[in-house]
Amino acid sequence: MDSKSHAKDSQEGFTLVETLIAIVIMAGAFIAIAGAIPLAAMIHRGALEREQALSLAQYQMEYFLTNPGPLAGDTGTRDSFVNAGQFPLGFTGAYNAYSFAAGSGLTLIVVQVTPPHASKVEISAIDTTFSNLVP
Repeated sequence: MDSKSHAKDSQEGFTLVETLIAIVIMAGAFIAIAGAIPLAAMIHRGALEREQALSLAQYQMEYFLTNPGPLAGDTGTRDSFVNAGQFPLGFTGAYNAYSFAAGSGLTLIVVQVTPPHASKVEISAIDTTFSNLVP
């Protein structure tokens, strides 16, 4: 008889303390996941801006390599770029031309584009068209 009364008094399920501990653990996990979302968004924005900066720099470099100029010693800013109107707000750009192998007529061209929230993109090429030779 004693065992029957013990079985009736015993209730199955979770205690309030166990439930509260489970809620605290789940809340901590959700906060950790929610904290990662802004970081992922920031990394994604930086990657998109670098991709756009690379595209702008490549466009300017292609222009330099298919048209005469710049001469060694020339410099320019974003306003000098042929695609200056395509620069989004906050993007900056610059280029420099250096004499490469003195007397060869070759020019080393370096184009830089810096997005507002990412590191700058820099590309360089040697102009081998000899269009920069001064008579």
